[in-house]
Amino acid sequence: MKTEWLRREVREFAPYVVVPIHETHVINANENYANMLDIPSLRADVEAILRSYQPQIYPKPLADGLREALAEYLSVRPEQLLAGNGGDEMISYTLHTFLNEGDLVLVHAPTFDMYEVGASLLGAKVEKVPDLPGYRRDREGILAAIRERQPKMTFLCNPNNPTGELLPASFIEDCLRAAEGLVFVDEAYMEFAGAESVVPLIGTYPNLIVLRTLSKAFGLAGLRCGYIAADEAIIAEVAKVKNPYNLNSLTQAIAAAAVRRRDEILPVRDRIVAERDRMAGGLAAVPGVTVWPSRTNFLLIQVEPARADALFEAWRAADILVKRYQGNPLLPGAFRITITTPDVDEAVLRVLREVMGRA
Repeated sequence: MKTEWLRREVREFAPYVVVPIHETHVINANENYANMLDIPSLRADVEAILRSYQPQIYPKPLADGLREALAEYLSVRPEQLLAGNGGDEMISYTLHTFLNEGDLVLVHAPTFDMYEVGASLLGAKVEKVPDLPGYRRDREGILAAIRERQPKMTFLCNPNNPTGELLPASFIEDCLRAAEGLVFVDEAYMEFAGAESVVPLIGTYPNLIVLRTLSKAFGLAGLRCGYIAADEAIIAEVAKVKNPYNLNSLTQAIAAAAVRRRDEILPVRDRIVAERDRMAGGLAAVPGVTVWPSRTNFLLIQVEPARADALFEAWRAADILVKRYQGNPLLPGAFRITITTPDVDEAVLRVLREVMGRA
């Protein structure tokens, strides 16, 4: 193939890589360990959906039933919501709606890669405000960058992936007041944080877009369902960009059922949070390991970079795959560990103690 056929941004782009999986215990993607179909009421809902399911019929273009269920969950209007195939698709649709080549996008760093990936593929310029020591977001630096540079879009991941840090809603409101452009707040892990969402602010700030997902606390990563909440005018514009039948009808129906069963699903989240806190204590007790506070379903840890290779391979030898930030200068010797069941977490700890205990 002639490389000149490619868009310049694609020719020069390093893709987001998903590591091949060979291990039994996969804790590198922040998945929920629970199979929500083990909840009898939800399983009955899904069985009823399958009995009446008509795969020959196109899905509802705007996922009407799902939007109604989500609207009731978030106390907003259905017209203020738009759903798609996971958060990644909603990020992509939003970027394609608003960004021109050369537009400025502001992010903090380190954070979720897909903001920069999507913006760079469109030829936008991405500027980063690095975290302060201890992976605390540089709030003054972010606000100063917004006021001085007035980016077309500012991305705030809250709680942040991969550090787990939570920003207060009051700071995000400061950003919204300072910004002439859009502020995109990724709340994929907000259900784990037990904190104040900024979704209620969409009626006050027309430049706010909030991303949510059913992949994490709701445990539906395989169904791919993410959504944005924003002013109706923004939703209408993003809806122009999305594919007409982007979200399949089976996902629409099961996702709506899961949202309606949230009182039975979300207690799993509470068990994950309790296990996260227990696991944080166990990890921190291992000499040479730094554990960063988290308000998510994962923990970011760091070891001496010289030990990172041996530790990663030891986990793989134990049939465990964790997320490693190899080659990222902002995350030296860093691993992100998804919280799962106590037996798997204990296996993670055993390997860590063995490797870090070696002379």
